[in-house]
Amino acid sequence: MPTNAAATGFWSAMPGGSRSNNARQGRALLQAVYQNNDATPMNGTRSGVVPTTWDAANLRFSDLLVTVTSGLNMSVAPGTAAAHRSGQGPYEGWLTAAAAIACDPAPATNPRNDIVVMRWYDSTQGDISPDGNPCRIEVITGTPGAVPVDPITVNSLGVYTSFPTTGGGIGIPLARAQVSTGGVITLTRLRRSVGIIGATRALMEGDSDTAGNVGDTRYNPATDVFEVRDSAGNWRKIRPGADVGGEWRANATKTLSPGAVRLDFPTNVVPGNGITFDGTNTWTIQTAGVYSIYAQCRKNAAAASDAVHIVGPTYSDAGMIIPGTSTTGYGDVHVSGSVWLNAGDQICAWYYNGGSSSTSYTTRFAKFKIWKQQAAA
Repeated sequence: MPTNAAATGFWSAMPGGSRSNNARQGRALLQAVYQNNDATPMNGTRSGVVPTTWDAANLRFSDLLVTVTSGLNMSVAPGTAAAHRSGQGPYEGWLTAAAAIACDPAPATNPRNDIVVMRWYDSTQGDISPDGNPCRIEVITGTPGAVPVDPITVNSLGVYTSFPTTGGGIGIPLARAQVSTGGVITLTRLRRSVGIIGATRALMEGDSDTAGNVGDTRYNPATDVFEVRDSAGNWRKIRPGADVGGEWRANATKTLSPGAVRLDFPTNVVPGNGITFDGTNTWTIQTAGVYSIYAQCRKNAAAASDAVHIVGPTYSDAGMIIPGTSTTGYGDVHVSGSVWLNAGDQICAWYYNGGSSSTSYTTRFAKFKIWKQQAAA
């Protein structure tokens, strides 16, 4: 006979009799919605604000957004949040209408950091709410100092588990209100976003972590791009419909002295994407792969043995990446080819004047293109 084991619990449809669901079982059901940063269920929910609504100015999410109304008075916008408690799963809390809050009077000397939080109290865990409400918006008052510090700090899941005030409970940060001796608040928003399974996570002001699973996606408003988490744990940018590479051209005539001269292409034709350009003549590869490169200019003298080569920042025969073909007489001098490049490699287009006198090229024809070849599906 096989050896079997009982599961920890289940969610009952409660058709009658003795079947019932307690609050912890309800949180276990809720756990299936939120990302879990711990292999053990009920033991590691990413905590924060649930981003749902953009503000009227289209600047940020408005959920539980803290604003200063006047003096030491603030307002907290409606919204929903979730906070994890070890072994208990995620506690959800919400505010259905804007709440008015205020800091303690201004300090006599030195500024003070106060923290605006959403705080949960669970009486079954020994917590005691000051007014009986299990979820509250609170201002945790700090201590004045020449360089003030926050009165509380979050754990790795973004949760406050210890408070200088009585009552216990857990909480999440919404904002830091630094109060000056003149009674002026300098507000820093600290909201972090929850992670909902299968959904793109939108980063908020307090998000600086790298949490997530392989294949997770998130929107980064600081850079206005989507990102995906790869198998190495890195967040990579996603640019739908955009290839890696770009095209540039010259914007001034350049003198080509005998020997090797690095060519300048400072003007965007197709702005660079996924490749770093120094603004003049050097490109740095961000992602390894096969790249197609084309560089061209039109000389105005009939010098012999002229060529354009793709080399690194320092010209040498040994460092040749794509060698060009020598050209005699007037006309176009160009180089093209495909080559494997590693992340961090730097490339430049060099004109080699094989004659004994200087020549130049005109801006009309000088151009540089680089595009990363797409891997087969």
